[in-house]
Amino acid sequence: MGRGAVLLVVAYAGLLLLGALGLWALEGTPGTPNASEWDLATAFLFVTTLLTTVGYGSVAPLSATGKAFCMAYAVVGVPITMLTLTAAVRRLTVPLVHRPRLYLQARWGYSRRGAAHIHFIFLVGVTSGVLVLLPAAGFYVLEGTWTYLDAVYFCVISLCTIGLGDLVPAEQPGQPLRQLYQVAVAAYLLLGLTGVLLLAQTFHRLAELHGITGVAGGISAPDEAAELLEGTRDEEKPARGGQGGGGSING
Repeated sequence: MGRGAVLLVVAYAGLLLLGALGLWALEGTPGTPNASEWDLATAFLFVTTLLTTVGYGSVAPLSATGKAFCMAYAVVGVPITMLTLTAAVRRLTVPLVHRPRLYLQARWGYSRRGAAHIHFIFLVGVTSGVLVLLPAAGFYVLEGTWTYLDAVYFCVISLCTIGLGDLVPAEQPGQPLRQLYQVAVAAYLLLGLTGVLLLAQTFHRLAELHGITGVAGGISAPDEAAELLEGTRDEEKPARGGQGGGGSING
């Protein structure tokens, strides 16, 4: 992980922590309408669902100052979250999308479209397993009252940023390590949404290969770099026969 990526993660974590501390101070103070429902971990999970627009609605600010803070924080934080997740996807595109495609083309002889198809199917399977099926098993064990279908339903609804709020983790009283559990759910939402965006971007590029979409996405620069890399490799092969290499275009 480069220095820029580390700084980005630290800065965004600071934004989340700042929001959590602010809401905890405003809503968790004795005398506020629902002070008993707020602690730092609850506030951290809340601001994560707020900035990712998941918004379960199981807990919300009731004081006037808390609502004002929430509005201002969302206006600033939601665009920052979009930029942060987009930057994360951009960094992940080369190692997780373009290099596997190039490997399939170079090692197994797939065409560009064929490699894109195989890679997308594989990515869908991995995303489903890592971001839905495995976390669902964890929620099924930790929640106790959820069925496995409930847990899968929660994961899918959350990662689609629908957040119906009919199932919310870490809400049962007496759950062991409840605060750590809430922080883990917040981290899952951020990582999960990054994975979903990566999958969506990959599908967009696959559609472009078939001419379905004509507008390139904002994260497509690595694709162009990969194409240039492929072209460079093809040109290097005949150029190796001579040291000059400058006249190898027609050769």
